[in-house]
Amino acid sequence: MNRSILFLFGSLILLLDCSAAHGQGCATTLSPHFSVYTGISRDGYNIYTSVTMQGYADVFPGPGCPMNTATHHVGAENDLDNVDHWSYSANGCPTCYFSVTDNEQMSGDPGVTYPWCWDGDAICSVVGTFWGNSGCPGILGCLSPSTEATTDQGFNGGSYREQFDMTISDTAGDSFDGYYNQEVNAAPGANACWWPGSRLAQHPGVQGSQWTVGTVAGVSEHNHWGYDSIGWDLGDLDYIVQNGPSNGVTFPCVTTIHQGMQIMCNANTWWQYRTDDITITVDNNPNSEEVCRDGECGIPVGFAYRSGRQSTWWARTLNSGDTFSVVAWRDHRHVTAKEAR
Repeated sequence: MNRSILFLFGSLILLLDCSAAHGQGCATTLSPHFSVYTGISRDGYNIYTSVTMQGYADVFPGPGCPMNTATHHVGAENDLDNVDHWSYSANGCPTCYFSVTDNEQMSGDPGVTYPWCWDGDAICSVVGTFWGNSGCPGILGCLSPSTEATTDQGFNGGSYREQFDMTISDTAGDSFDGYYNQEVNAAPGANACWWPGSRLAQHPGVQGSQWTVGTVAGVSEHNHWGYDSIGWDLGDLDYIVQNGPSNGVTFPCVTTIHQGMQIMCNANTWWQYRTDDITITVDNNPNSEEVCRDGECGIPVGFAYRSGRQSTWWARTLNSGDTFSVVAWRDHRHVTAKEAR
């Protein structure tokens, strides 16, 4: 279940005057170190929210302040669709570490935006609330998968790509057929096959392809999507094994791409339901390429270097058979620098 985390941190010095409460001069200094973490996750039509408040405070008592008898505790507010709920930690010493989490859930309708407000407070028995952070973002209702399974469908020699077929689902067994999904870069990639001055991408990423759920390579398959066709172009594989050793590349070398998967909720609004790691391993003894998506790997495929002009044209298929497929033909003499994928 994908989880979107928002990190909010506050650290400040507060001077608190307690004279009115205690009848004589009282000043103490609190240095708070608290954080509020919020999360949203989905399973089908269900929306799950969490608010965690945690941290501690440094206390510097002033004359006349009874901080030796004071207690602290923290609270987390989780107001989902105007239904308010607070959870509190137990009381503890003023310098103790506190943590509390409030979890809520509801069923939402696609396209409807639901109000959601959260708050985190640190509370002292002597001076009351002395730190807080809050926000009120909206949450768009959406039908979202909670799981995705990857199946390797073998190597396509025409495109020089490993092909993967994905199945998405939720616990309610909903149909996602007809929904669009797409890939985005979840984080910069890493390329151990790269060297300074090479034509390869040092931080490779996805191409931004889109698919229609319920169709794989032009064939209807319930809750499936694909193919996700992955691999280096043949010319780039030749380039790596021929030039890598003299430029310090150690074989096998691995390229890693961090692929975020999103599903369209409504009117071009997307929800990221998963992040997958894609790895492409190139070896030169013998020459081979192995492609893995989300831990599912194809069989390593050998390739041979063909010196001089490529005598055979070769096709690069982004997503074979899909509505959004693009087929690009390349001549090795005119290939420019490209990312893996």
